[in-house]
Formats: sequence, C-alpha cells, structure tokens
Amino acid sequence: MAHFEIRIDSPLSAPRAWAKILDLRAHSVVIPLTTVTGDTLDAAGLTPGSRFNARTGLGPLGFDDPMVIDEVEQPSETARGYARIRKEGSLVRGDIELTVTPAAHGSVVVWSQRIDVRYVPAFADPVTALVGRAAYGTTVKKLLARA
Repeated sequence: MAHFEIRIDSPLSAPRAWAKILDLRAHSVVIPLTTVTGDTLDAAGLTPGSRFNARTGLGPLGFDDPMVIDEVEQPSETARGYARIRKEGSLVRGDIELTVTPAAHGSVVVWSQRIDVRYVPAFADPVTALVGRAAYGTTVKKLLARA
C-alpha cells in the first residue's frame, strides 16, 4: 500500500480551511472528470457514517470511489480538526487522515493518505505515492484557493 502526505500552510483560519477542503461539491469542480455525490456534501454536515462517492470517468467509462467518514471532529479557532475517511472501492482502497490545525499565520493542513490501487503491483508503490502526492496536493491547493 502506497503512502503519501501533503502539508500546506494556509492563511485561512482552521474552520475556513476545513470548510473549503471538505466541501465535497467543490471536489466535482476542481478534480477533472469527477463528480461527487452523497447524502451530505458540506463539511458541517459530515458525521461518522456519512457516505459519498467520487465517480471518475467519461460517459459510461469510469470507476466509482465510494468513501465513508469513520471519524470527524470539526476544528475551531483554537482547536485542531480531524477526519478519517475510508475508501471502500473495488479499484481504489485505503484511507485518508485530514488534520487542520490553527496557527499564528492561519492554519496548517495535513492530508495523509494510504492508497492501494487494484492491479498495480506493490513494487510500484513509490510511483503511486508520487502521483498521489502531486494530484492530491494540486487538488487541496485548488480547494483552499476557491472563492
């Protein structure tokens, strides 16, 4: 299983950065060829057990990336926020740990992910981690930059 971590210093407050990263509707806008659906798509409504799906594809060709929130604690101006999201797909499995911590300059965002892609052999984990870090790093930065 590949692992990567992204750390971003943001000028946004921890609650604001959290709201932007976990606005799942925005993921549909910033991730090419992907649409996120679920019962709750905003950060404030996510609770343990919340489920959502990221469908990536073009027309009938694509794959589903179903996920479930295992743990979630919203941040405040003075307290860290934490979420653990489990990927349950047949193609992509693993988990994401997101922390958003208040800091003097705004907040520190850490996105840590373990990912296993079916049919990709374990010896390719370093490449999977490199691609994942680049793709998710770009995505998180775009989410934080959205108006």
